[in-house]
Amino acid sequence: MAALTNRGLFYTEELGSMIRVAQVLGLTSTAFLAGKVFASSFTAVPAILHAPAPLLAKQFKTVFDSDIYVNSIASVVGTGVFWFFAYRDPNPGSRHQILYTTAAALIAAAVPYSFMFLQPISRQLLQRADDFANTSLTDTAAESSLAEEETTHVLVDRWATLNLGRSLLCCVAALSATWAAVDRLEVVPAVGKIVGGADRMGH
Repeated sequence: MAALTNRGLFYTEELGSMIRVAQVLGLTSTAFLAGKVFASSFTAVPAILHAPAPLLAKQFKTVFDSDIYVNSIASVVGTGVFWFFAYRDPNPGSRHQILYTTAAALIAAAVPYSFMFLQPISRQLLQRADDFANTSLTDTAAESSLAEEETTHVLVDRWATLNLGRSLLCCVAALSATWAAVDRLEVVPAVGKIVGGADRMGH
């Protein structure tokens, strides 16, 4: 008598508790970073642009000082976790390894992007905040001496626009890592074999 057996049709990788914690931490920090960077351009900046130049410069400095620490920590956590997952993948070149590597690389790429495009503007705005330190925060004529230069409002608006590029990098990184995390089910070839009665009994 013959019987058809199928083995190894589907499999999923069993992750340990520490690995799951690291995965959640990496995904959470990256999603938080993407949302925070995006909100800076679409929520925070539009709100403070209504302020006079001295107050605007001070508000930008407050936002900048807060973001630089929070964003740095989230970036380090996300990059470290995703590099780790890419490194530990037993199948070089696998879809999961590519997705995690992409996520880590995009988060890391946000650092040179910030230095190249955002840092020069941030430096000018932080200098404006120092220059306006002894100026009334509601003085609308405070920038009269800066007539030959770009106004504080123009600089902040430009910073917000360029910050969208950093937001895009973080968002794609979050999506890539999330896809790698949820795509744990893999298909392997089904093994079909006709075995006799003696084979089924282990003989």
